[in-house]
Amino acid sequence: MENLPPIFGVRHLSPAGAWHLRQTLDALRPRLVLVEGPCDLTPLMEDITRPETIPPVAILAYTQEAPVRSILYPFAAYSPEYQAILWAKENGAACRFMDLPSEVFLALREQKEQQGREEDTGAAPFDAWRELDRLAGPDGHEMFWERTLEHTTAPGAYEEGAAAFGRSLRELTAGREEDWAENLVREAQMRRVIEDAIAEGFAPGEILAVTGAYHVEGIRAAAPITDQERAALPRAAANFTLMPYSYYRLSTRAGYGAGNRAPAYYGLLWEGFLRGEEDYAARGYLAQVARYLREEGNPASSASVIEGVRLANQLADLRGSSRPVLRDLRDAAVTCLGEGSFSPVS
Repeated sequence: MENLPPIFGVRHLSPAGAWHLRQTLDALRPRLVLVEGPCDLTPLMEDITRPETIPPVAILAYTQEAPVRSILYPFAAYSPEYQAILWAKENGAACRFMDLPSEVFLALREQKEQQGREEDTGAAPFDAWRELDRLAGPDGHEMFWERTLEHTTAPGAYEEGAAAFGRSLRELTAGREEDWAENLVREAQMRRVIEDAIAEGFAPGEILAVTGAYHVEGIRAAAPITDQERAALPRAAANFTLMPYSYYRLSTRAGYGAGNRAPAYYGLLWEGFLRGEEDYAARGYLAQVARYLREEGNPASSASVIEGVRLANQLADLRGSSRPVLRDLRDAAVTCLGEGSFSPVS
């Protein structure tokens, strides 16, 4: 089927992605929004969008039998997937998850653990993110991503940039990652859900699919999974629930592979998009550092914050970006608030 609906590729915790996605949703007004996530967890969307549900939150799916295995699908307020679900709720559109069921993910995890024990050679598996850090230079891939995409407001810029990033990442990892075969099955599943929605009566122009930028080209190229192939997938009986989460658990420091290095800072970026204030995150970050220093008995003046914002903008210019990123703000905090020492602000 050549006539596919738009597929919007994102980073899973991306304020710019969430903002640009909402602009696209407002422009296209789809009747159906499909979101990357286990398809059997769609009933929890109602709970995710309740007024009393305050992100960050996570969907937890876990096996019914011991040893208990679990998978988590976390959302921050600035997660594009969360904003897609919220937009659908606010605008009366249907919304569904479109990935493999959680029962399949849990069974595949068990199989991979077993296979890993049987085939352990001691060699480190290919790590795409480590390779990206090497290619991106001393600041790593996250600073590269932020400098390139997280501050853009130009129409279409994020979608185009994320698509290029996803294609490049796919070329880098094709056939090399342990999850390559699983990703192909997932993309066949998501393609099938899209085509089922069209067969159900939704026109392609009435659908918007939201997925990780890595999967966009895979979904477009995939043959939809068949009923026989679905039936052959392993399954583990599972329960699921919605649970409170934290910024720390969303961070790469906690081991979350799709996390941010500093989730609360990305929350400031999201607030800046909502307020229409380009320098909101810079001012907010340095003001919070100053406030914490004062609470701990260290001097931190408003003048130092102002100078920190100016220095961060100058550093951004020297490093080739239009607005300061986290690296620039940290360096400015050390210089202007820590008097050149990292320890007071660490």
